[in-house]
Amino acid sequence: MPAAPGGPLAPDLEVEVAKYLGERLVRPVGLDVWTRPDSALVLTDRDPSTHGEQVLATMRQLVRLHPGITVTPYDLDKHATRAAEAGVELSPTTIVRSGGRSVHLVGLPAAMLFPAFLDVLGFLSRGEAPLSEESHAAIGALTAPVQIELLGAAYDPYSAHMMRLVAALAAVSRFVRARIIEVAEFPLLAARRGVTEVPVLTIEGRRLVGAWEEPALIEQIQRVVAGNADPVIRDHVYSMPYVTEAESRRIAAEQASAAPPPPAGGLYIPGR
Repeated sequence: MPAAPGGPLAPDLEVEVAKYLGERLVRPVGLDVWTRPDSALVLTDRDPSTHGEQVLATMRQLVRLHPGITVTPYDLDKHATRAAEAGVELSPTTIVRSGGRSVHLVGLPAAMLFPAFLDVLGFLSRGEAPLSEESHAAIGALTAPVQIELLGAAYDPYSAHMMRLVAALAAVSRFVRARIIEVAEFPLLAARRGVTEVPVLTIEGRRLVGAWEEPALIEQIQRVVAGNADPVIRDHVYSMPYVTEAESRRIAAEQASAAPPPPAGGLYIPGR
């Protein structure tokens, strides 16, 4: 699908996204977009900033679609001290802020992650999320910060589910510090972390593979906070094999050549 002249979202999707945001955003949302220029050198210690310009262009396009959204761009290298203070290490990173709550989103929220990203904006803007009363009470009882990191992929529906769930927790508690990484575009990071399937959730350093339903995840967070090392037993652990962005593109191209074209529409960013 061709991109619109003003940004990565095509015109028909702009209309859908503008309507979606208009229905869900209440308080202003700030987007701090951290990028670094691509290096002409092949670096062996870190992944290149593959989608920095595209992420910044996408976020600026959202500004035109809703008056409550603002974007502040930062150069990760030029503002290294401030990046360290904000906990930003990878490019691109978008910090979504509203009402004293925030979520760090690393990478490009494309394909299945894009609708989830719009929900993240809505959760933070409203300061509320579709969680049960029991979950609200449990998260509301936190008295110290809890670091939660999600490694997911744009091709994986379980990652999209977990992105919404983790962001929902961050939206209702200032103690939940959430970072969500689209790890398919960071193969070196994935190799260092030993990622072979997604999603991967880390709670205060405790690594847990696969998707979670809300009640089980809340119980697992409570156990970690209490110092209980016992894992919550899940009936099923749903995950998808990890593949890099290049591999996912190849697989998608092979599938597209063997199947009829999909119907028009749907919220996603072209190019993935």
